[in-house]
Amino acid sequence: MAMSISLKKDTTKTNIKHNNRTMGEREKEKNKHIDYSRSHENKYLVQDSLKELYEKEFGKAQEDYNDKQKRADRKIKSYYDHIQGGKKTSLQQEMILQVGDKDDFENNPANVEMANEVLEEWFRDFEKRNPNLKIYNAVIHNDEASPHMHLNFVPVATGYKRGMDKQVSFDRAITQQDKTLDKVRPFDDWRNQEVFLLEKKLNERGIERELVGTNDYEDVNEYKEKKDLEKEIQLLEKNVVGKKKELIDLTEVIPDKKMVFKNLKKEIKTEVKPKFLGKPEIIEKETGNFVLTPKQLKSIEGTVNATVSVKKDYERLNTTDLVTENRRLDAQLNRMYLAQNKWEKEIKELKVENNTLRSSIGDLKDRVEALTIEVGSAYKGIKEYVREHTRDVRGFKNAFKDVMDIIKGESRSERDRSGFQSPVGEFEKTYNRERARERDRGLER
Repeated sequence: MAMSISLKKDTTKTNIKHNNRTMGEREKEKNKHIDYSRSHENKYLVQDSLKELYEKEFGKAQEDYNDKQKRADRKIKSYYDHIQGGKKTSLQQEMILQVGDKDDFENNPANVEMANEVLEEWFRDFEKRNPNLKIYNAVIHNDEASPHMHLNFVPVATGYKRGMDKQVSFDRAITQQDKTLDKVRPFDDWRNQEVFLLEKKLNERGIERELVGTNDYEDVNEYKEKKDLEKEIQLLEKNVVGKKKELIDLTEVIPDKKMVFKNLKKEIKTEVKPKFLGKPEIIEKETGNFVLTPKQLKSIEGTVNATVSVKKDYERLNTTDLVTENRRLDAQLNRMYLAQNKWEKEIKELKVENNTLRSSIGDLKDRVEALTIEVGSAYKGIKEYVREHTRDVRGFKNAFKDVMDIIKGESRSERDRSGFQSPVGEFEKTYNRERARERDRGLER
């Protein structure tokens, strides 16, 4: 048996009256899909005031913020009204959760009960897993085609430098409570973790997860492999940015035009020629070399070193096509998805085959047990028959031994023909056990 799992963010405006089934008659008439005769089966897990939650969570932060403001027009009278009147941030978030679809629950009260258990178990530890998501309303609807949960909460984030220290922010709230979430798409990461937990609770009840859509992952291992590949791609892209910066820094060292050193001193070689009479002759000759000052030498060394680094990086980047590398990783990721789907299909087929074999083994065990009982009864019957038709103990033993020899021969012939032990072999086992017991009794005497 397999069931789908759905956990999605409701993008429409939340209607708490609808969720709690407290809407007016006119609105009830619009919702033809609701069976109001079953609304008493709904489970209302949390029903608190959103405004009171705002006061509890943000009241102190609002007060601290206002105390710092010198101008009255900058003070926040009500953080609830402040967020409600803005367009950037939602007052709260609503998630809709469901396991299975309407076909799983039609005329199947056991599945309805099971789905309720899974949703309630998942919900029970929600705030322990998500301390920054403050629930104010939660209900399981059992008066529609499929049992499902509406979960409403306020995401609370802290540590803001501008504005109030504590504010409403979904992405920041979940990344603060779990540092391992993807920084680019934290909601998707968070959602998949919660879906995996629902999947685990289904598995505990012997139910596999049925994949629907393209954004779900087969299991935790596949999800982790995907994240590892994404991190590898991000690392490569980060390296590209870093190397570009290095190249820019190095090109700033390398001059845009040919280096020309002015006022360079030429190297002079001095020779002294002694004379027979008078002072020796001093001869100065240019060697063709130039003499550099320490400052000029340092400048040349810096330029040469930068040029060498640029050349090495250019050669390496020229031989490593990072775009191609990214494409290779994407292709590897796609191959992994295809392989995972194939493995999942094979695993499901093997599970079906395994269940069939287990059922067959159970049937065979029952047959073997029944045949063993029948053989035991037949053995006793033959033994009594031989005993009744012989005069003394010796005659009985000899006659019964002859009967057993015949049965042994037939049994062995049957085993040779069929390639496995025939049930008739139980006669020989029973006979040997009895003889062993008789020998033991003889030794004891």
